[in-house]
Amino acid sequence: MFSTTRLLQLLGALTLAVSITPAFCFAKEHPQASWDYYLANCQRMQETIADVQSGRVSAAYALTSGLQDSLASMNERRLNLLPQHLDSSEYAHCENVAGHAEATLAQGKAEFAAQMQRGVEEGRIAHQNSPAYQRARSLGYSDVGDISFLKLHEDTDGEARLKTMLITVDEICGQYFRATQYVKPYVIYTVRPSDGGCGEVKRVAIVGGGQPEKGDYIDPNGEFQYMGWKKLVGADGFPTDIRVLKARR
Repeated sequence: MFSTTRLLQLLGALTLAVSITPAFCFAKEHPQASWDYYLANCQRMQETIADVQSGRVSAAYALTSGLQDSLASMNERRLNLLPQHLDSSEYAHCENVAGHAEATLAQGKAEFAAQMQRGVEEGRIAHQNSPAYQRARSLGYSDVGDISFLKLHEDTDGEARLKTMLITVDEICGQYFRATQYVKPYVIYTVRPSDGGCGEVKRVAIVGGGQPEKGDYIDPNGEFQYMGWKKLVGADGFPTDIRVLKARR
């Protein structure tokens, strides 16, 4: 079994980086160093497993606690151990711990997947109970979406469904769209990466939404229907592909 004093000294000298040292470095270590790291990672895993078994933390938490890294470090350093290490009772004990670690990681992945699924379902229910969704459905649309997340909606649901959604102006980014160009009969609205929570340049062309002045913000209460992509020729004479929305009001 382990010497507690020795293990505490080893653990105090280790950092997370030790657990994720590239595999090619392990073979260059002195076998005794590999053995010391092997034992220290084993001890760290044993503590995490004990926390899971006692209920102090969940198995899903173990996925983010370095358990996987410690296990990987043990697996790599095992290749650099000497026969006297492999024949020791400490090694036999740690191999048993490694088996428990693999089982704990599998349990954690299952728990995490279940948590994610519950989150998705709760989000879906909350979305369908929202006033915006209820309004969209009452108007005959399949769903409600945000003007600044058209690409996400298309990637998630497909363009055909996007065309059946009521598009509204979200507060995260959509409210920062400003009129930047007029290409009859379209008004092109643009946001910059620094606007709100946009993070990138976004552009849309809106038809039927009135005649704003250049620099005017988009109507925060505007409602639109997605029409698809269109190639527009700007004032500079260059054509550009842009998403087109038709204003509902």
